[in-house]
Amino acid sequence: EVPEVNGPAADVEQQAREQEMATLRRKFLVGAVLSTLVMVGSMPEWVPWWPAILTNHLTLWALTTPVQFWVGGQFLRGFIKALRHGTADMNTLVTIGTMAAYLYSVGVTLAPQFFSVEGIHVAVYFETAAVLITLIVLGRWLEAKARGRTSEAIKRLLGLQPKTARVRRGGEEVEIPVEVVRVGNLIVVRPGEKIPVDGLVREGHSSVDESMLTGESLPVEKSPGAPVVGA
Repeated sequence: EVPEVNGPAADVEQQAREQEMATLRRKFLVGAVLSTLVMVGSMPEWVPWWPAILTNHLTLWALTTPVQFWVGGQFLRGFIKALRHGTADMNTLVTIGTMAAYLYSVGVTLAPQFFSVEGIHVAVYFETAAVLITLIVLGRWLEAKARGRTSEAIKRLLGLQPKTARVRRGGEEVEIPVEVVRVGNLIVVRPGEKIPVDGLVREGHSSVDESMLTGESLPVEKSPGAPVVGA
């Protein structure tokens, strides 16, 4: 059967896609703001005029936490799901990398003396986790937008297909839904009409606009034996 171009299923799919893009856009904007604050606050020597409270490790922790667990929540959920199935994917890589930087920085924030006693340079890497998650969410958002444009293009192509075909039966022309057209049917296409289904020309000469398939703007001449494409 011909896919339903406009209908409840298409509306639900479009709403879900728009909701996904809106969520990713919102997460990216929040992540971009917080990540910028964290990144600048992690480099006080570059911006000496930056407020001291925004360079405090506790503040950086507070700013990074929503990025780690809300903006990047989809990666954490994907990691847990993959872990349950004993597999690994991109979510695993992102989660392990960012959580390592995040948890190490939390440890340095809560117990800096432990690291200094061990001879480890006391430094936090909250900006690494925050910026990485934000950039990956940006990529997911752009990917979702690209998928949306592709889906709309496919729907427009499906919308070009006629709903009925004029079939010659017993010397008469009968208009039937394209869903019931069978191999061997002789279909009549009048000048200016769309070709309902794929087939071969049996009689007549004409030119067909195939620009949606080939990109060729000039009509293509068709004669007996030539293939034609539906819509």
